[in-house]
Amino acid sequence: MAFLNKIVPILLLPVLAGCEEVFTPDLPHTPVLCVNSLVSAGEPIEVSVSKSRLYTDSADKSEVKDAVVNIYANGKLQLDSYIPVEGDEIRIVAQSKSFGTADAEVFVPMATPIQGVKWETYDVNCWQNDYGYYNIQFRLKVFLTISDPAGENYYKFSFQNTNTDNIYEDEDNQSNSHTPYISVTDLQYDLEPIFSEHIGIFESVMGGDAYAFSFFTDRQFAGKSYTLTLQFNNCWFSGTFDEMPDCDFILTLNSISSSYYNWANYVWQRDNGALNELSDYGFGNPIWGYSNCTSGAGVVAAQSTDEYRIDLSDFIKETITNHKNNNQ
Repeated sequence: MAFLNKIVPILLLPVLAGCEEVFTPDLPHTPVLCVNSLVSAGEPIEVSVSKSRLYTDSADKSEVKDAVVNIYANGKLQLDSYIPVEGDEIRIVAQSKSFGTADAEVFVPMATPIQGVKWETYDVNCWQNDYGYYNIQFRLKVFLTISDPAGENYYKFSFQNTNTDNIYEDEDNQSNSHTPYISVTDLQYDLEPIFSEHIGIFESVMGGDAYAFSFFTDRQFAGKSYTLTLQFNNCWFSGTFDEMPDCDFILTLNSISSSYYNWANYVWQRDNGALNELSDYGFGNPIWGYSNCTSGAGVVAAQSTDEYRIDLSDFIKETITNHKNNNQ
């Protein structure tokens, strides 16, 4: 019977959705300062200051014209041109005569080096198009190993193509171009279990997945090595053997602050979590926005970066050569 008590509210959701009414409650609201910043080691610090507003207010009502921002590194006031380094303790203080004060502290984590990378291509298909260019379609699987340092650590993985500006698709949804390019996309997030560690059993049963979520912690491999399995299912090259674009594919491992991870986890729960849908209909507690600022609005986060470049040029040249030899 206890099980039925939990299931019945879920079954009632479509019924309640059909009779809901939109209204704007008259809620008291005192605006406070909202401070946002992503501090990156080796880059100038950019700070965004606004004020909190009701959900029904327009974005132009969040501007703060009299805000003064001070940046401290390891307890010392710095100029706006200060460049943070790994290990810095950064404190950002914003003050406004109209909306008070807000400040937040964040530790710039030490970058975790990428220990090793192995990769392989498969399902390779090569042909020559009407422009005389070789089109190569393939899949790429990458095994990226990191060595987790001592302590509690948080990570974000990302990737970047260096040459995708000249891509377009023809009527058959096949990529063609008069200018050489290479593109590696369509990461299969569900094939790397570490990207789903934030998803509970209930969210999983309700259809939650890790698509586009590449944040993770070291809870499952604290102080040890871990290898991420990264499979890219939509990879293209268009060009010639003699006219070769930059074929680098960049893998990025960001060591991030806990505030960055907590904010990303909150955004996933808000946009994709089943518990947030239940709270919208009154069947659960609301999911409150995350903030590490003293005002309760805004997030100050930090990251340090390590990169690894995969050069696909030898693979491309070998594939074109084999195609030529097989069609002579």
